[in-house]
Amino acid sequence: MSYEDALAKAREDESKASNNTSSSSSHKTSGHHMKRTPLLRRHGGHDTSSPEGLSTFNVSSSLPITAGGSDPLNETSFVGPSDWQLQYNYLYDFETNEAGHTTMTLIIIFVGVFLPTILSLLRFIPGLTQSRGWTYWQSFLVYPAAFGRQHRKPNIAGNVPNRGQALYVLLISILNIILWLGPYTIHQPQASFSSLKMQTISIVGNRAGDMAMGNVVVLFLFSTRNNILLYVTDWSHSTYLLLHRWLGYWAIFHTIVHSAMLLANYVIQGTYEEELAREYWIWGIVGTVAVCAILPCSLLPVRQKVYEFFLGSHIVLALIFIIGYYYHIWYLYKYNWGYEIFAFVAGGIWGLEHVIRLASMAWQGSRTATISAIADVDGEYIRIEIDGKPLKDGVAYLAFPTLSWRFWETHPFSVAYSGPLASEGSSKVSASGRGEKGLVVSKNSETDAENAVGVDERTTVISATEGSSTVFYARVRTGITKNLASRVSGPQSQTMQLRVVVEGPYHHSGHISPQLSQCKGILCIAGGVGITACLPYVRQGASGSTRLFWSSRKKGLITALAPECTSRNGCGERLDLRGILTRELIVSNSSEDGALAIVVCGPPGMSDEVRDDIVEIVRSNPLCRAYVLLDEAFSW
Repeated sequence: MSYEDALAKAREDESKASNNTSSSSSHKTSGHHMKRTPLLRRHGGHDTSSPEGLSTFNVSSSLPITAGGSDPLNETSFVGPSDWQLQYNYLYDFETNEAGHTTMTLIIIFVGVFLPTILSLLRFIPGLTQSRGWTYWQSFLVYPAAFGRQHRKPNIAGNVPNRGQALYVLLISILNIILWLGPYTIHQPQASFSSLKMQTISIVGNRAGDMAMGNVVVLFLFSTRNNILLYVTDWSHSTYLLLHRWLGYWAIFHTIVHSAMLLANYVIQGTYEEELAREYWIWGIVGTVAVCAILPCSLLPVRQKVYEFFLGSHIVLALIFIIGYYYHIWYLYKYNWGYEIFAFVAGGIWGLEHVIRLASMAWQGSRTATISAIADVDGEYIRIEIDGKPLKDGVAYLAFPTLSWRFWETHPFSVAYSGPLASEGSSKVSASGRGEKGLVVSKNSETDAENAVGVDERTTVISATEGSSTVFYARVRTGITKNLASRVSGPQSQTMQLRVVVEGPYHHSGHISPQLSQCKGILCIAGGVGITACLPYVRQGASGSTRLFWSSRKKGLITALAPECTSRNGCGERLDLRGILTRELIVSNSSEDGALAIVVCGPPGMSDEVRDDIVEIVRSNPLCRAYVLLDEAFSW
């Protein structure tokens, strides 16, 4: 029967009912009027009178009135105004609030993703990079640690964000709080919730669940090595990883709130036992437990001491959470409301990331890695040389499938240089124009008691002959580097060869070429194996001077990486970071005017000292040069 036919039939029935009513006495009523099925609320019934506070439409009909129920309806009937209004209030509130939940979730996603892009557009403003005023304000608003003096050096809770990162975290946190608290649409009385308290608990809890997935989508994107934002913004991979952790805190918070408030809702209603047996509830528990377990497994001590466990548990628990969320939605709503889309987006980001990684590995192919010990470093550093097409710079992720049963694990290493394939290859430092090279061997330094190399050249180029190998230097810690070092350790230097799969290289500093192109000089400060991240900047040089200062606790590392720097001066002196930065930042002659790119890569304490010194120098001297700070951290 079509809708038109049904409507015509209903009008015919109403007409007949009206005639029957007119022909009968006013005190006699049809039998079906005497037997009225009451409308049952979701968690309890009500009588046919209008509940207190309910406004209904003034309508009437001669048709028999039905209030729903489970009995079949065999005749055209009229829904009582009170019952209709109760249902309308419930459905209107539900749809309006669900639309609001989605809107608030999308705001979190769009602000989280596009805010870095918008802020990074500032680098294209003509002259801004070279503006001393802009540099001055950055020394207050961007570069210092949010509190204290340590940014790279972690405390018990992790890394303190710098003020620029803290402003982003603050904005996202404010959005998460404000958008979670309202606005909401609530009408009472209504058909589903017996009180304002019950309705509020349910609605606020549901919004928390939606907003958790908004944070999850953004944090999945920020965690990827192939994050598209790295190619369109000047934010580094380490910055996105820090923000990834803060977004994770909010995702966990909202998930816990969602679970707790819906649990309270059903306990108060007395239907908890019934809901507990339903599949959607079981999968919700799975997702909640998984996301809560991620937090203790990701604490800094875990990441530092058992990195492989952290990485494996992180991936497994994140996938369990996404799967749990998906089935939680599917068993409750199927595909009727679109809640599953957030799981598809997050899962799609994760899947695409790993497809790109596999494609990169396939493109690079399987290679041979020669692992060798380095003399005079007390087993603290190793050298890795990989044959095949050379990698010029960046960070490459290496997998050694025959080293252990965890053949899938990849670990990051900065490209030192490329050159002829040789087990004892070395970099070559060449100089042109006027300048001086110096090697300072220091036995006591505030920067982790490091030795220091100072290369001060007006037109210096550190280059390597293109060849058939790429060389990496790594500090021995735990995990894979410790395993590799144990294979080549001994009273005499040893070497070994392994199969290796290369992924990358990646440029984790972000899209910084617009700023570097406006700089008139480059100052590189490296500590230990951090020299490998600085060498590409020294090789590319700048339109003005390029200077490199390198400190290392081990003389053998200096010998291996800079054999050409043979002149020694100031033996036993420490690397005076404050003095170096003061000389470079304070304009002493017009030939050195213009923005200065400062690249630092070394131990966390060294990076924090450089950052703190820069901020103090800029704040205290109005003639300070404009600068761009690139903190090439090799930690997470």
